[in-house]
Amino acid sequence: MTMTKKHLSLGEEIVNYLLVAVGAIIAAFAIEDFLAPNHIFDGGIVGVSMIASDFSGFKLSILTWLLNVPFLLLGWKKKGHLFVFRSVYAMTVFAIAVAVFEETPNVTEDHLLAVTFGGLILGVGVGLVLRYGGCLDGTEIVASILSPKIHMPIGRQVLCFNIVLYMLVGVLYGWNRGLYSILTYVLVSVVMTRVEEGFDAQRACLIFTHDDVNEIKDRIYQSLGRTCTEWQTEGYIGGDNKALYVVLSQYEVRQLREILSDFKCFATISGIDEIIGKNVKLSLM
Repeated sequence: MTMTKKHLSLGEEIVNYLLVAVGAIIAAFAIEDFLAPNHIFDGGIVGVSMIASDFSGFKLSILTWLLNVPFLLLGWKKKGHLFVFRSVYAMTVFAIAVAVFEETPNVTEDHLLAVTFGGLILGVGVGLVLRYGGCLDGTEIVASILSPKIHMPIGRQVLCFNIVLYMLVGVLYGWNRGLYSILTYVLVSVVMTRVEEGFDAQRACLIFTHDDVNEIKDRIYQSLGRTCTEWQTEGYIGGDNKALYVVLSQYEVRQLREILSDFKCFATISGIDEIIGKNVKLSLM
């Protein structure tokens, strides 16, 4: 398969920037009207900004921008100028939106409601920003720079940073606030990942069988509209057999199970982080 770099049209670029802005505004709304008034803190540099703002009296909108941008500049070579530009743009929109929402009344003073809805809304906003090429937090960029030097995965570095941050929140504001903040962070992470990957996330299925693979391929194509890649394999005990590989959406997995139940086969289903390639759409039509 020939790999090519996808060049977005001007219209697609404009849509991406608009969606990054929408995500930044949604995130600012969650921070300023749900979390910050109830002393519930996000993770990363935004969380640090929230604590610093609370103690110093500086505007949160200014601190989130000032504390984040230097880390993006450090990651210029690592991430590329386009990523940095989009992220500075996202952070600027976020800062402006935070300043606007500072003047609006809090949605709720109930901590559980603030955690639940603030976390959900913040996860949607951050997920949109990440999905369309922006960034609201410089923690991951710093972790990506340090990773080769300290031999620690990026995700683990971010997690360690946030553990320290939430311990600080517990000391400064009480352990209830720290636990509420951890719960918010978990909720944000789940929703953010789902939005960033898309609700139509793809699954990969690898099927091994001694049966007629043409019949299986035909059933899959007729029922799901998916094509399969086929090759000859050999099992340690079963000997020669055929293998089929098919990519489908998570909502089609149940139908695939029903199809395969009519055949003697062994199948594994796994998630796909990303699909790259010029002709990959052919298998997804």
